[in-house]
Amino acid sequence: MTSSEMEALMHRVKELENTVHAHQISLAAKDVLIEQLKEALKIALARKYGRSAESYVDPNQIDLFDEAETGVIIDNDSGEVINVPGHTRTKKRGKRQPLPDYLPREIVEHKLPDSELILPNGLRYEIIGKEESEQLDVIPQDVRVIKHVRYKYAVKGYEEYGVKTAAITGQVIPKSIASNGLLAHIVQAKYSYHLPLYRQQRIWQELEVDLSRASMCRWMILLGEKVAPVVDDIMAQMKQLPYMQADETPVIVLKDKDHPAGPYKGYMWVYNNSEGCVYKYASRSGEHVKSELDDYQGYVQSDAYAGYNILFGEDSNRINVGCWAHARRKYMDVIKALGKNAPKGVAHEIIELIAKLYAIESRAVKDGLTHQQLKEQRQLKAKPILNTIKNRLDDIIHRTPPKGLLGKAIGYTLNNWKSLLVYIEEGYIPIDNNATENKIRPFAVGRKNWLFTGHCESAKASANLFTLVENAKLYNLKVFDYLRYVFDRIGDAKTDKDYEMLTPKYASAHLPKLKSAQKRTA
Repeated sequence: MTSSEMEALMHRVKELENTVHAHQISLAAKDVLIEQLKEALKIALARKYGRSAESYVDPNQIDLFDEAETGVIIDNDSGEVINVPGHTRTKKRGKRQPLPDYLPREIVEHKLPDSELILPNGLRYEIIGKEESEQLDVIPQDVRVIKHVRYKYAVKGYEEYGVKTAAITGQVIPKSIASNGLLAHIVQAKYSYHLPLYRQQRIWQELEVDLSRASMCRWMILLGEKVAPVVDDIMAQMKQLPYMQADETPVIVLKDKDHPAGPYKGYMWVYNNSEGCVYKYASRSGEHVKSELDDYQGYVQSDAYAGYNILFGEDSNRINVGCWAHARRKYMDVIKALGKNAPKGVAHEIIELIAKLYAIESRAVKDGLTHQQLKEQRQLKAKPILNTIKNRLDDIIHRTPPKGLLGKAIGYTLNNWKSLLVYIEEGYIPIDNNATENKIRPFAVGRKNWLFTGHCESAKASANLFTLVENAKLYNLKVFDYLRYVFDRIGDAKTDKDYEMLTPKYASAHLPKLKSAQKRTA
């Protein structure tokens, strides 16, 4: 073999080695991608078919349902005896809750006829006492027609003075067939009970009333426009507090002037704190949240969506607050992907540390701590736990593939670490954004029934009406009565004070007749 042939052969071997090496790199990358896709598939399956709760159960703890397999235990109010291997106990009788005192009572007396009271020897049974029990009954909704008679007046013999006609006052939508009471009923049905307008139309058809969906939709838009100043006042009340939470959820809009071709995705934004909650429809652009909170100074808590970054410039008076629920959720995704039989790893370790942070919050609520006391507890107990989390993540971040679920979870936590620490600065800052996510839930439930909204004006109206309904619930007002109160008066409102008097906060403080008789639990 000549030297040139040997050189060519060595060159060919080198080419093949490079090709093999390139294939090895490609295969390794594909292996990583396959693992990532497996993780994503497990998460998708867990979200679709698994438990919705993000609870973590220590595998060393006995599973309640595994333990229960030794005997079936079902409580009811029969008082029967249950036999379970190892012991015998008596079922607890369920305690029936009394019916509300404010409901009207109809007395139905039950007496025996004389044929059962008189004995053959002439003696007679006499009443010696009575037993009372109550049942809950319902009367279908009472629908009526209000006939307005407007009298006309004139000075007889003097046509130059003209004719005067009595006006119909207090109508939120003048010249409409819908009374304020009907409008309050429709709003409550749609935005509190999540009953879409086409279903309400069917209900009215059963009452032989022709109330079209198109008419009701038009009324909702008009109402949404009229109550906008009240919504602005609620937002102004919220901005008096030093912290604000924000979140957003998508809503499909069929069309509008900017999107005439067809459906597009808009967003319902929610702003929330202990003073109230406000819904706003807009795009997902950060410009929206900037316009809403441009004049706000204080802490703003969100889910780390990049659209909020516009709020936190160097010259901003707003402070970014992270959400530990979002951070925790990413480690729960890792655990779900690993499966329940997997050994404990880093994700389990971080979840258990985060659980200790939440235990501090739960104990504070249980003990009724003030904001100052909670701040002290966070500095004393939460700060060391946070340091442990940070040190552990710093230690393993360089040994963890960044594109895997664990790498993404660690990356999210460390990238947002500064904002995740902020909550320990003050006792009034929540540890997470869950309260606002809970405000998203009523809208999400309604969205499942509506599927979409007709156009952006309808979405904006829905946002305003949702705001009134949810704030009425927050202040424990009777939703229908509060809406009727607003609709009866908003047509005469002119000044800022007039609109302030229509807010749920004012109604709760000054109008006890609008208060719900029972405290809402959800």
